[in-house]
Amino acid sequence: QPLHQDGGIYSVNIALNEHLDDSENGFTGGGTFFEALTVGDGDDYIQRPSAPGHAIIHKTTQRHAGAPTTSGVRDILVIFLTARQPEKSEIEEVTWRVERAMRLTPLAKQLSREKLISCLKLATKNDPTSHALPYALGVHLTQEGDMNDPSDERWEEICQGVQSFERSIVLNPADARAHYNLGMALSERHKYAMRTRRMHLLPPPQEAAESLINALDTAIQLEIKCDEAGCSNGINIAEAFLTLGDFVLRLKNFDLARLYLNQVEECIKGVGDTDEDW
Repeated sequence: QPLHQDGGIYSVNIALNEHLDDSENGFTGGGTFFEALTVGDGDDYIQRPSAPGHAIIHKTTQRHAGAPTTSGVRDILVIFLTARQPEKSEIEEVTWRVERAMRLTPLAKQLSREKLISCLKLATKNDPTSHALPYALGVHLTQEGDMNDPSDERWEEICQGVQSFERSIVLNPADARAHYNLGMALSERHKYAMRTRRMHLLPPPQEAAESLINALDTAIQLEIKCDEAGCSNGINIAEAFLTLGDFVLRLKNFDLARLYLNQVEECIKGVGDTDEDW
């Protein structure tokens, strides 16, 4: 199952049958994969029920997925808890704003460029803790604009896109997509600055290299964990290694570039996209 968020405020997942049960009613594998648990050295990012009636509750904004069931049938009951804006309240109640923000995000994708950005910013005001909103804004600012446009406005969009990915990572350090897209955006910003004579506006070379390497290395490690759990983000790891190799090559770090570029071939061979003598 793809990693996703739910609607509402909280999700409740209740097990209806046994895990690792010898009876016909049991199943193996399965459970719920939580992206946030991939950070660090632990391997408990798949949570499984201990018995029927065991429940897991989490915020709907927490990215998760059903891990593959290897045998039997996994029966669950899922409940979504939501909230609506109270007509009258003695205190400022803002819980309902979380769902409003989530509903604004897919709506924004249907709007024109100018209105899309405004819609995402409105959603962020409703839920400033959502990592999905700055991520969506970063994708739009860095990938939807014209990279051949040398204007100051386009340069500002690219820089704002980088900052949006950085904000998303602060809110959710486990999102491999955000790390991956940050690394790609940093690389594109560097190339854009070279073409438009804005190199003086970039961070020092060593700082820039460390930021890009950290972003893509983190993305690769997180994606490996997601893939092992059967809940991949679909990140192109070979492209990540290629971008790393290209970037450090431009910094004339030939030994490190060779290490990264060798990994490109290994990744491509691993997914069967080339012959062994490629």
